[in-house]
Order: sequence, then C-alpha cells, then structure tokens
Amino acid sequence: MSIYDFIKSLLPKGTSMSIYDLIKSINPSLLIEIGSNVGSDTERFKSLAPNAKIIGFEPDPRNLAVLKSRGISKFATIEPYAISNVTGKQTFYLSSGEYSGVKDWPNSSSLKKPTEHLNVWPSITFDQKIEVDALRLDDYPGIQNQTIDFIWMDVQGAEELVFSGASKTLKRTKWIYTEFSNRPLYENQKSLDQLMDLLGKSWLIHTIYESDVLLKNITF
Repeated sequence: MSIYDFIKSLLPKGTSMSIYDLIKSINPSLLIEIGSNVGSDTERFKSLAPNAKIIGFEPDPRNLAVLKSRGISKFATIEPYAISNVTGKQTFYLSSGEYSGVKDWPNSSSLKKPTEHLNVWPSITFDQKIEVDALRLDDYPGIQNQTIDFIWMDVQGAEELVFSGASKTLKRTKWIYTEFSNRPLYENQKSLDQLMDLLGKSWLIHTIYESDVLLKNITF
C-alpha cells in the first residue's frame, strides 16, 4: 500500500474542512497562486483574505488576456511565468478541443507533454506548443526572505518541476495545496508518494481532497 492509500484510509469520509474555509481560517498575509487560469480562484482568495498579498503566475496567453479583461491585477500581482525548475525559455503544451461545453479548452495546458491525458479525455487536444518564460520560484524577487502562508498550485502534472526550483522558498512556506495524479497523465508525471519524497520530512499530508492534497510544513 502506498503512503497515499494508507493516509487516505485513515481520513474520515466526508468530514474534511473545505479548502476555502481553511484558507479563511489561516487568513494568509502572503498567498502564491501557481496557475492562475482565468482568475476565478484569485477572486475567491481576495474575498476570503481581503488583506492578503496575492501573487499569481500564469503563462498561457489566452488566460492572461482574460485575467486582464477581468481586472484581476487591481487586487493581485499577475506574473506571466510558468513556474519550473529552471529560469529561461521552456516549451509549453497548449490544450484545446472541447470539454464540458467549453471550446478551446485552456485548463489542461502544461510544461509536460500529455500522455495518458489524451486517452482519458480524448476530446481535449494539444495541437500547439509555444515557448514561454519559465521561472524558478527561488529566483522570483518579489518573495525573497518572506514567509509564504499558502501556495495554491494547479500545474497539470508539472508539480515536481515547481518543487525542484523552490527548495529555498518551500522552507519559508507553511501550506501547499496542489493537484496530483497517481496515474501519469503527462510525461514523467510524479505520483503523490514521489512528490512527498521530493519535499522531504518537513512536509506532511494534512488532507486529501480527491485529486488534490493539502500539505503542511511541520517546522512552523
């Protein structure tokens, strides 16, 4: 049995606090959103923690256009970077096709090449790849030497790239909420067990929410 399966078996069914309620209870001063998409969660973070400094990262030009049109930058700093294990140009696989009534589906784009994703959701296509500016979180000047209360991640299979480029930052981070998959939907996607090995003993699984997990830094 994997660590993931063991911990999930111990969790009470249906009693977990909503992740949004938890964010409200934490009342973060600094919240990092890696994968801002079109800003729906960004707006919710602002309502939950109105005094928080919110920094969002989003490399998809389609989503950046929506973020601009919605005025998200009025209350959050939006940076046009893909957070990764290197700083520089990287290939970004743009998702498209149609899913759940949405055309030109942008929500599955990734720094990782899709693999099983093509079989699980065949209506979602990846017909285009572009070069984007990638950035190690450790290299981002806006958070140097600051404590990060909460990191929200939705990076479509590229979780270990984020973690590998953020070893210093994660020592100053209290909570991480990230999507994960134990089925490799993208090339070389890491399982939850592998991600926990990468993070090290300072990080523990707090709550599993289906395909998302809340992680706590026990040094705080």
